[in-house]
Amino acid sequence: MVQPAPGLWYLPETGECPVADTLKLIGGKHTPKILHCLALADHHFLELIRALPQISRKVLTEELRSLEDSGLVLRTELGDERKRVRYALTSKGRELAGILGQMFVWAMEHRENGQLQQSA
Repeated sequence: MVQPAPGLWYLPETGECPVADTLKLIGGKHTPKILHCLALADHHFLELIRALPQISRKVLTEELRSLEDSGLVLRTELGDERKRVRYALTSKGRELAGILGQMFVWAMEHRENGQLQQSA
């Protein structure tokens, strides 16, 4: 596992920040909700629509494609007559879901203490 140098959260050779890159990866408005849903179980597209009613089909499709392109979600065509597909987290996606779970705990602790303010 790569460990950052003490006090350094960017790559000195390039100036890039892997943390910022990761936040961009999950920066979609609904991406954490989708990852959480898939962390609980694999789902067909319509199951995701039902589980996440606040997300339109178009936006869900776009975010799933982005997650698939990022290597976080695996899309499997089931080959049945209804042309269903199943979405599942890859091992990389499961690792990230674990980190998001830790972020949830941190956010709830700080929200309860009034220390986490949402910006307008």
